[in-house]
Amino acid sequence: MLDISLPALAASDCFRPLPLRQIFSLAAFRTTRPALEAALGLELPSTPCRIIHGGAVYLWNGPNAWLVIDGDTISEKTAGIAAVTDQSDGLFIFALSGPYAVRMLKKLVPIDVESFAPDEVAITLAAHVGVRLWREGDDFILACFRGFAGALHHALAEAAQEFLPGRG
Repeated sequence: MLDISLPALAASDCFRPLPLRQIFSLAAFRTTRPALEAALGLELPSTPCRIIHGGAVYLWNGPNAWLVIDGDTISEKTAGIAAVTDQSDGLFIFALSGPYAVRMLKKLVPIDVESFAPDEVAITLAAHVGVRLWREGDDFILACFRGFAGALHHALAEAAQEFLPGRG
């Protein structure tokens, strides 16, 4: 991971930037998915969902591709059977929580967030910024490329305006 400084983006009552997390992209080689799953000891998601295994979070990221969060030994376990790239310094993560999270997201994303189930994952846009969207408990998590974090922060702040104390 590169030694980087994250943008200094303020939290609000409705959303907050999350601390840097260890994130890897994981892609199975053409015929190695069974060996990859055996090495990891789990069945990787084939559909847009999130699973937790051995302290790591696995997010579906397309066919035979996943994001792995907090999987610090992923490279050791997958050598020769998958491509692993450290994305920790390239992604910025926000959490939306509270009673207005769904209403805020409805302003930003072109998917049905009201029926978005726990552990569901979406690759979508939020105010024209490409994001990975998933749920962790009651929180909605948005991950975007770090270079777009300021634009997404601004969009989140605008979407939250009517829900802040003294507004509405």
